[in-house]
Amino acid sequence: MSTEQQVVYGVTEAAVEPLAASTDTSAPLQLTSERLRVWGARAVLSLLDQGLASGAGFGVNLLLARWMPAEVYGAFAVAFAGYLFIYGFYNVLLLEPMSVLGPARHADNFRGYFRTQLVIHVTLVGPLSAVGLVVGLALWRVAPGSPLAGAMLGIALALPFMLLLWLARRICYAFQRPSVAATGSAVYLGFIVFGLLALRHFSLLGPFTAFILMGSGSFLASMFLLLQLGLQKEDLVQSSSTLWREVWLENWNYGRWLVGSTILSSIVSQAQVFFVSALLGLGAAGVLRAMQLPALMMTQVSTAAGFLILPVFAYDVRAGAIRKLRQKAILVSLGISAFAATLGAVTWALRGPLERILFSGKYASYAWLMPILVLVTIAYGPMQGLGMALRAIRRPQFDLVSGMFAAPIAILCAYFGTMRWGFFGAALSLLLGFAIQGAVTTLFFRRLVWSVGGSRDAHRELGSK
Repeated sequence: MSTEQQVVYGVTEAAVEPLAASTDTSAPLQLTSERLRVWGARAVLSLLDQGLASGAGFGVNLLLARWMPAEVYGAFAVAFAGYLFIYGFYNVLLLEPMSVLGPARHADNFRGYFRTQLVIHVTLVGPLSAVGLVVGLALWRVAPGSPLAGAMLGIALALPFMLLLWLARRICYAFQRPSVAATGSAVYLGFIVFGLLALRHFSLLGPFTAFILMGSGSFLASMFLLLQLGLQKEDLVQSSSTLWREVWLENWNYGRWLVGSTILSSIVSQAQVFFVSALLGLGAAGVLRAMQLPALMMTQVSTAAGFLILPVFAYDVRAGAIRKLRQKAILVSLGISAFAATLGAVTWALRGPLERILFSGKYASYAWLMPILVLVTIAYGPMQGLGMALRAIRRPQFDLVSGMFAAPIAILCAYFGTMRWGFFGAALSLLLGFAIQGAVTTLFFRRLVWSVGGSRDAHRELGSK
């Protein structure tokens, strides 16, 4: 194994496990002290990175919710929901294919491969940003006094850089270097904290300036990470120009199955903001987003787990270690669901004091929503742990099927539930949608991974698909 490959696999256990797995694919996962130490360190660094990055996003949302009228913050929430919708496509067409196919097919030329993904980033995101600018300008001409116009212009300008930070951090995880990602997230958090204080001091804080601040911080942190990983080298620039079409086709062949599922999953998780905004007003959208902030902790824990485990699952598939993949997926799922249930119980017990700490009583009458929205995330367990295993074996179709079941129910419940029960109807829509997705993911995992026998030939057959 070359020096570069050892860096790619990581230190100690990561450099040895793929070779060991290839010689005994049916061996169960051995929880040795060395393995626990290495994985514990990586998990801590991954959670630290995600905590720093989400801390910046949480801080922006929290301070905007505290300092702005609910209607103005609602405009920010609606624009941010649009950003999350675009991120879903970006994830399945660039981030996930890179995390799965990079370790499996391009381990011998990681840096050149990732430099090529940067070229694809520019090609993919540039036109989306231009469309956002056109929409923002149209809103400004029609309703120049609406805070939504400024929010749309801000997110359109910041979009390329906010997505670039996601890409740079995901590359760090593919290199098995979560410590570098955590350092970049610390740079981003520091910039955001200083910027928010400066904007408020000069009375410039608003949806437009908040998005510009987030875009600027993302650009700064992204450049730091890319320099740390050595992706700026001239020879890599030359090689990437001749390979990007081939890599894009590879991304598309993987991600095309997930495009439809991304639309459906985005409906399940984001439709509530738009329905609440349309039926109850921008101020109500701001309330709903503010009450979702405690649930963001579970979202970030789940995302951090995905960053860490997807490349590892891809290595297991490459080595034919499907039994280990299955065991790891179940452990991750149970851990995420248990943490969500515990956090939901704590949030319910402390909902009053928690709301006063976060919002100084501004949303006291809606504090009951916070624990409900946290408990919804129990479904993240199977959706993340079992779902990542299915994606690692290149069976992403499960996501499309789960979305086909969940999205229609979520839309109907979001519309009629919001009309009849207001915020509780919106929360019920999230609960039903995520529960259906988690159940379908579990069924697919049981059929495609759990039912695989212990023979070496069965493991190799599944890992080769």
